[in-house]
Amino acid sequence: MRRFVSFVLLCSLAADSFAFNPFKYQREKYRLHDFGIALGVCDSRILENANEDFALQMRKNYLMDEMSKGEFHNLTINGYYLYHLNERWSLGATIGWNYLPRYSMDRYDYSQDEAGKWRFDGLAHGKVRSRAFHFMPTVKYIWFNAPMINFYAKGSAGIYYRYLGFDYQKEGETMHTSDKNMLFAYQVTPFGLDIGDGPVRFFVELGYGASGILKVGVCCKLHRIWHEGAKQ
Repeated sequence: MRRFVSFVLLCSLAADSFAFNPFKYQREKYRLHDFGIALGVCDSRILENANEDFALQMRKNYLMDEMSKGEFHNLTINGYYLYHLNERWSLGATIGWNYLPRYSMDRYDYSQDEAGKWRFDGLAHGKVRSRAFHFMPTVKYIWFNAPMINFYAKGSAGIYYRYLGFDYQKEGETMHTSDKNMLFAYQVTPFGLDIGDGPVRFFVELGYGASGILKVGVCCKLHRIWHEGAKQ
């Protein structure tokens, strides 16, 4: 993790150096509206730890015997909209969904009859389900552009909406417990690249936060704006 943070900082310094480079190519046009959707790999340890704490509390409350954790993929799906103030700066928002693991737990109930023999009374089953959505206002700065590529940086800050639910079942009886709260969410993206000159382009981003460490996606840019004096 330290190596990755150092790498992100180096990318940030590189982005800053390009941002103040006076010899930047400028496209003759830019597009006013920017929509995109991406799949990313994220670091969701904060959400994962809170999820595990909730699962352990439910296990304690319902006296469950054993607990297992579902597969964890560290995936996030997110989309964004940006409105370009000019050819460099744009403002908008990012929304997304984070994949979180599920927990399953069981309790085996036994009792003794009058003869002292043990008998199985039934199986109690519990399941923890979780969802985490994030919403973050976003700012984007294009620090280098050329006919077919854009290099840019982005920053976002907002909230996670996290939902945790516990379903308890035994002999046809079902009980439900839930927990909802808000957490701080952010995303720092010092390096982004989109490729293409038409309205539909592909992009890749490297950063850290709620939206992902590495993201790849497709974007659509609409409403072409020409610079003054450019050939139309």
